[in-house]
Amino acid sequence: MKNKDLRSEQIALLRFEKSLKSAAEAKASGKPLDKAPLIAGVAAVTAAAASVADKMGDASLMQYAAEVESAAFATNDGNAWLMNLAEAVSKGHNAIEALAQKGAFVILQAGGGTPKEDPPSVIASLLLNGPF
Repeated sequence: MKNKDLRSEQIALLRFEKSLKSAAEAKASGKPLDKAPLIAGVAAVTAAAASVADKMGDASLMQYAAEVESAAFATNDGNAWLMNLAEAVSKGHNAIEALAQKGAFVILQAGGGTPKEDPPSVIASLLLNGPF
């Protein structure tokens, strides 16, 4: 029987989302965009997606990793690059969580705090309004 616990994969995705937020905060504060840490994090996202696909027995989940890779290696720059990457990661993370709930997989649950903010919304807010 396959392991039905996806929390470690979710943590990898959340860490990547956090690095996206940090990059957007730095960009919003006037620093040049440093793509290197985010591009390096794509490997962790791909590994997490492969692990989820294996545990769920659904190789179609790898399309989300491919979308993240495509967004990360796109030639556009700055705000558009960050937004496209945030949207790709968010789409994949949401799809994995939805499928996991249907399949009775163990996933991270919010513990009474505020709900997780949608990465594209956070990135857009930071880029438009600056860091909080």
